[in-house]
Amino acid sequence: MKQVRLLLLRHGECEGGAILRGRVDVPLSEKGWQQMSAAVEAQASTCSAIYSSTSRRCGEFAQAFAAELHSTAALVSESRPLQAQFLSGLQEIDFGDWDGCRLDELYQQEGESLAAYWQNPWQTPPPNGETMASFESRVNGAIDQILAVEFERLTVDSDNAELAAGAGVAAKVWVVTHGGVIRHLMARALGVERAVGFYSQLDLPVAVVVSINVLQDEHGVCYWRLDWPSGRCE
Repeated sequence: MKQVRLLLLRHGECEGGAILRGRVDVPLSEKGWQQMSAAVEAQASTCSAIYSSTSRRCGEFAQAFAAELHSTAALVSESRPLQAQFLSGLQEIDFGDWDGCRLDELYQQEGESLAAYWQNPWQTPPPNGETMASFESRVNGAIDQILAVEFERLTVDSDNAELAAGAGVAAKVWVVTHGGVIRHLMARALGVERAVGFYSQLDLPVAVVVSINVLQDEHGVCYWRLDWPSGRCE
C-alpha cells in the first residue's frame, strides 16, 4: 500500500472585513499570517510537496512556507527543490454577482435568494456564479491531479533501497486552499454527496488543518480516510 497524506490548510483571516469571499482576490491580514504560521508549526515540518490555490490569501503564504521549508532542508528529498505549485482548481467557488459584497448588505438586498442558496446550493446557484456541480468537479480534478503526481513519485521512490528496507512508502503533502474546497473534500472522504450540512452547519475556522489519508493498493484503487479531530488556530 502506498499512502499520501493531504494536509488541507484553510487560509487565515483576510483583509476586507465581513464580505463574501469567493474569487475576490484579497490578501491575508497580519493576524491571518500569524494564524497560518501557528497552524503549520503545530505539524511536523517534513513534507513532499506544497500545492496552493492561486488566490493571494493562499498563494502568498504557500510561497513563503515553501521557501522556509526549503531553507531548512525539511524535505523528503533534499535533492528535489521545494516550490509551491499553484492550481486554479483549488480556488474557492465563484459567487458571481455576490462575490466580494458585504454580507450585511447582501442579506438586506438578496435575503431570500441567499437563504435559498444556503438551503440547497446545488439547486440554486448564485447569480452569474459557479454551479456546485462545476465547483465539485473542478476541485475533484485538482485533487486527483495531485494524487496522481504524488503516487507516481512514490512508485519511483519505492525503488530506492532505503525505502525498500522498511522506511515505508508514504508522502505528506500540504494543500493551501479555501473553506468550500475543504468541506467538499471532507464529504468526499466520507462518501457523502449533496449534503448541505457540510457547507452550512460545519464549523471550519480560518487556518484550520484537516488531514485526509489516501491509500492506494497494488491495483491503483484509492481509499480515502478522514482524520479527526484536526487542529485549529485561534
